[in-house]
Amino acid sequence: MPVSSYAETTDAEESTNGHTPINIDDAEESKVRWDWSNRQSKIVIGSFVSMIIAVTWVAFSVLVQNAVETKSFDAPFSLTYFFLVCPVLLFPAYLCAARLANYQPTLEILRECIHVYRGSDEFQKLPFVWKSVLFCLVSTITMYTYMKALYKLEASDCTALYAANHSFVYLLSWIVLFEKFIAMRIFAMIFSITGIVLFAYVDGYGSPAMFGVVMGVASSSGAAVYGVLYKKFIGEATGAQAAFFISVVAFFSLILLLPLWLLLYLLNVEKINWGEVPWGMILPSAFLTIVYWCVKECTVKLTYKVFIGLGLVLAIPVCALADAEWKNRKFPGMKIAALVLITIGVILILLPENWHDFFCKHLRGKQRDSEQQTIGNSTTLRGRLSRTSYM
Repeated sequence: MPVSSYAETTDAEESTNGHTPINIDDAEESKVRWDWSNRQSKIVIGSFVSMIIAVTWVAFSVLVQNAVETKSFDAPFSLTYFFLVCPVLLFPAYLCAARLANYQPTLEILRECIHVYRGSDEFQKLPFVWKSVLFCLVSTITMYTYMKALYKLEASDCTALYAANHSFVYLLSWIVLFEKFIAMRIFAMIFSITGIVLFAYVDGYGSPAMFGVVMGVASSSGAAVYGVLYKKFIGEATGAQAAFFISVVAFFSLILLLPLWLLLYLLNVEKINWGEVPWGMILPSAFLTIVYWCVKECTVKLTYKVFIGLGLVLAIPVCALADAEWKNRKFPGMKIAALVLITIGVILILLPENWHDFFCKHLRGKQRDSEQQTIGNSTTLRGRLSRTSYM
């Protein structure tokens, strides 16, 4: 007897002698369970990511607002420059950690990172430089306008206006990147824009707070342009590429913005009394900036993108509670309506395009189960009545 046929007969005998045979359906079911566990882990990680983003953004906004309220320190561009330059050591720290953990050779990481911008396989200096400079300028405008908004508005208002950038991202992606048109997201944009108009209406047209609303909308628009450029030129980056990109933008900020900062400082536009600089608020804010960018850019592969966006949505009520608790701020009805409208708009933007199909399927499944249960109850009732009549 050949060896293969003997093995087949022995396997058949073992399967019939008390051993359970392998079932294909069980294997498929185990695969489904494994997929579900993977989805569960992404949901758990995404929940932590949302909480970290919310806490870091709220703490950053509150600390910076306390710093700008210092009378001897009136330097929004200095804060912008400092916060943009701080992440420059992020990629070297990543290389050191990868070297200590023997995760990947340094040269392989560098070869992977220099191709962070999508395009040709060969590294080209000029496209790399002008794209990095473009991201540097957009980041500067976004951060500077957010600093100016914190001078005029409360932290919760600035957070809500900044969170509306997701609506602008969809609008620009639809126009520039030709993404799919989704009617529900148009309603979400209407909610967000209505909330912004309510902010301007409550604070009063022509008031100093109106200037803060304009700066907040400008910061949100800058973040939207940054997000669309990121989609167009980078797409989905790995953790190493994300750390490299953040450090590159910080490096270009360090070089390009230094002459402008010196000019503003020498012209006394940036008023800094070095003996009374609130370093106790600025340094933690810089650390929170690094944490925010790390969590936002480096966890894309670990969870779903919707959880990254939900971090800012969660930051809106948390920041409002912080303002009400620590600053005794009173929220009028129109202000609460503006916060709620922007929150609803951002949530509708972040939901997947087929989210209503998911709920409809579950509702139909529940209706079918209830109908089958009703039919089963009726059949059992008929059987009991027939047996009773027969007896």
